[in-house]
Amino acid sequence: MTKLVVSTFIGNGKMKLYLDDKAILHNSDAATVEVNGDREYVIHWFVRGDADTSYSITISSPKEAEFQLTRSIGKGGKDWGGIRF
Repeated sequence: MTKLVVSTFIGNGKMKLYLDDKAILHNSDAATVEVNGDREYVIHWFVRGDADTSYSITISSPKEAEFQLTRSIGKGGKDWGGIRF
């Protein structure tokens, strides 16, 4: 087993971040979750807020999942994305 270390930030809005189908973070927060190094995982997120609100997601561990994203929500007030590791 290895540890997934992830942190999120959102200005004026709401965010949910999922590991596979399980919500692990809400809004601005940090989490450490045990994962099996022999499996493949999907991390996905959904963001809602005022247009131009910025948000960020940082995954610092494990090495194969390292990820950094900083974005702004568009005019529609929603954004989403995902990665696989």
